[in-house]
Amino acid sequence: MTHGFLTALRGLGASALAVVMVTGCGGAAPAPEEAAAPAEAAAPVVGRMVQPLALVHVVDDVERSVPFYRDAIGFELVSPPAPLTGSALLSRAQAEAPGATARAATFAIPGSEMSFMLVEFDGIEGQAFTQRLYDPGVTRFSIQVRDIEKAFAAVRDKGIVVDTVGGGPVYTQRPANDTRAVMMRDPDGFVFEFVQSGNPVETDVPESSNVYNARSSLALEDTARSLAFYRDILGYEAGDTNPGVTDAVLALEGTPDAVARTTRTQPPGSTNVWFFWEFEGIERTKRTPAVQDPGASALSLQVEGLPALLEQMRAAGIAVETPGDGIVDLGDGRTGALVRSPDGLLVELVERP
Repeated sequence: MTHGFLTALRGLGASALAVVMVTGCGGAAPAPEEAAAPAEAAAPVVGRMVQPLALVHVVDDVERSVPFYRDAIGFELVSPPAPLTGSALLSRAQAEAPGATARAATFAIPGSEMSFMLVEFDGIEGQAFTQRLYDPGVTRFSIQVRDIEKAFAAVRDKGIVVDTVGGGPVYTQRPANDTRAVMMRDPDGFVFEFVQSGNPVETDVPESSNVYNARSSLALEDTARSLAFYRDILGYEAGDTNPGVTDAVLALEGTPDAVARTTRTQPPGSTNVWFFWEFEGIERTKRTPAVQDPGASALSLQVEGLPALLEQMRAAGIAVETPGDGIVDLGDGRTGALVRSPDGLLVELVERP
């Protein structure tokens, strides 16, 4: 896969805007008394999100982190650890420390349009932190599996921390269905979960793969403020907010005494449903990590009309993290920018020629 971080993403060319000027009718020139037809105004440039590209995890040692997702989870390693180029995150790090470098490894997720990337920075000091799934700015990596017992057995002794009450998979949707899930943190401390659907699953992913899809879900500080970013600016489709998550789901989260609300969303260009979570009744810390901090997550999104989209974000009070005017050259005709969502999450915007 390729995007602002990568070089092997399935290509989707960004559409060019065509400006057509009407200068007159065909045939003979107009008579002197006829007024020339006015030229049509150029269509305004409108920025938009095209599709998700990748979920990014910043780790302390990319070589050490690769085996967990390749061998225990079963993702396909499509790009082994190698120097990272063409990245708005790297541009941000180099604005602070010109000698900063980064290495990245890229995975394909069975059944998903989104890819997964591990990134390690060098030449710049980072501050590691531990994720908590209820803290604003934290992503949860929701991995759909055919057999949750098999998936859980493969990671149980690989340095994970299980947050779910009871220490293993639980039923979350009974009596409606037999969906099971378990919430964990990987050896680097990133929140992830396995979900086995209680309903029949239609997928083209071969039976040999226990994983058949995955998505990123987000913890929010304020649902309304986040929807103004993801829905109103980026174009996520959003359903109604569920004001009361069940006790079974709170047990899955490892937060039985909290209150949580969820909003079902779908990003443009994706078949995956993403859930936005907002917790109450539990102490929360908003995460606004630097790009190089082990424990930081980022989303990489493909967009069109990047300058217009960035201006719209600035007008809405969204913080732009990349230097200068916010747009950086990523090479091969690509441009990018790095912004911070209202919840503190780093979001890379990538435009292709």
